[in-house]
Amino acid sequence: MENSAFSTLEKTFLILLSFIPIINGLTFIYMGSKESNRNWIIEGLVYELPWFLLFLCVYNDNLGTTLAGFALLFMFICILRTIYVSFTYKKGIYSSSEPMGKKSSSLWVVFSIIMLLNGMGLIIVGNRRNVQRWILEGALFEILWIPIFVLSGSDNGIASYFVGIAVIGWILSIARTIMIYFEEKRMDNMSFNPSPQPVVSTPAPDISPKPVENAVVDIIPEFKPYKIEIDNQKQAFDKKEENITGLINKRFETGELSHNRFMSVIDSCHKLFYHQSDSATSIIEMASEYSERLDETVKDKISIMESINDEMNNLIEELIIHDGDNEKSEEDLKELFSNMDNLINSVKDYK
Repeated sequence: MENSAFSTLEKTFLILLSFIPIINGLTFIYMGSKESNRNWIIEGLVYELPWFLLFLCVYNDNLGTTLAGFALLFMFICILRTIYVSFTYKKGIYSSSEPMGKKSSSLWVVFSIIMLLNGMGLIIVGNRRNVQRWILEGALFEILWIPIFVLSGSDNGIASYFVGIAVIGWILSIARTIMIYFEEKRMDNMSFNPSPQPVVSTPAPDISPKPVENAVVDIIPEFKPYKIEIDNQKQAFDKKEENITGLINKRFETGELSHNRFMSVIDSCHKLFYHQSDSATSIIEMASEYSERLDETVKDKISIMESINDEMNNLIEELIIHDGDNEKSEEDLKELFSNMDNLINSVKDYK
């Protein structure tokens, strides 16, 4: 009941946030960061774009009026999209699906909403996690305020222009803080909750877990949880692929256009999934020492694997729920396969 109450409260908060001018796009940035959905993050930034331009052109009456109109139009679209996603997304954005892991202090997030100090939170978490990129981002957001103080006595519009840039930086710092907050949570859960190793009650060689131990014996300690997570994702994918293939064969005749289309998408998902899996495994097994760049690359690939598994799970649910009801679920199935196509196309850069 607690999770249900929290989910309802979170959903209500996000819908209300979409009604707030200037920061309405943060709704999709929040949902996209929580669900590792890059398309939603980009969508949230698009909703923020007219406000950014409005701050830069606030003293141009004609252009400012036009941008204000676009900003209000985008905000209206954002409201409709937020309500639609909140009540139709089958994955369950507001469910607490992640395991509880080691908890880190999240007080640094508060800095993002405090003007002049909005970059301090990223500096703090970057220093704590030893991620230089986050530290540099936080420093950049702080530097944007400096010209305002330098030009505070100026009577021209230059100072106002830099105020607009600083405000844009403030909004972006909130967005980045949201994204890094969920990234830090995933780091904690992955390092704290690796899958438990099987308990061996007898030294008989046929049931000993030694092959698993030998597979990670040369892997540096920081990457061992990633190897376990990759193996778990592969096991989940294989099972889901088997189930989906059976359901599609049951629902459509072999050689039918829909059957060939759906199986083609599943085959593409299989190739993409194992490309990411093999690539991440190679990085882990070949790394001789810890590197932030390698760490980020492996996490990105695992995130793609998780996204594919999530889409596969949505498809299984749809096929089971509407089994035998072809007309009712035809559009839903097309939408799901379209999502899987978009997922495949969105990660072509990783190949």
